Amino acid sequence: MKGLLTLLLLTALMPIAIGQNHVVSAGEFSNMIDSVGLKFTMPDNYKETDVVENGDLFYSFAMKHKKLDFEVRYSIFPMKQKLAEYELCKTTPGCAMVHPNRFFQAIAEVNVLNMTAGKGASIDPFPKDAVKREFNADVGGSAFFEFNCTFGKGYRYGQMVTLQKEGVAEVIITFMSNNKSKHSELMFEVFHSLTFK
Repeated sequence: MKGLLTLLLLTALMPIAIGQNHVVSAGEFSNMIDSVGLKFTMPDNYKETDVVENGDLFYSFAMKHKKLDFEVRYSIFPMKQKLAEYELCKTTPGCAMVHPNRFFQAIAEVNVLNMTAGKGASIDPFPKDAVKREFNADVGGSAFFEFNCTFGKGYRYGQMVTLQKEGVAEVIITFMSNNKSKHSELMFEVFHSLTFK
């Protein structure tokens, strides 16, 4: 059932697909997300790393700290195509479709379940004024958990940040480490590397 729900939710959004099982450059990633309405700044202490295919969560770009055991992965789901399908559905007899802006909470919950093999974790919402000011997003939240999935291989701890700008895109940023005491400090160094324009 979990797998079916995941499939339905993640196929409801079309991820930015650059390619997996190779290194995607920061420039290539920036060019791809620019057309969606996002901007990315590569931090000085980081370098690009492999985007590895897995069955848990598609991601478009990954970077690792040059000296420390810390990685950040970015999953981008533009809404343009789904919004067009939604508008067409409204004029099609017998068609029923949930507005793409309403997928936010379900995507966050399913992703946490995938990362934890169904155990789950609390998703704490960001204050609306803060998420607007810091990311130019309409809604956002965060969950901290221990990995139990292929996506998290090599790491013990994950922190998922989800962001949505209505009518633009959904974003999942996953911060990955093996040191719980340093995790927050390292995460906040790169917390605002990706924002909506």
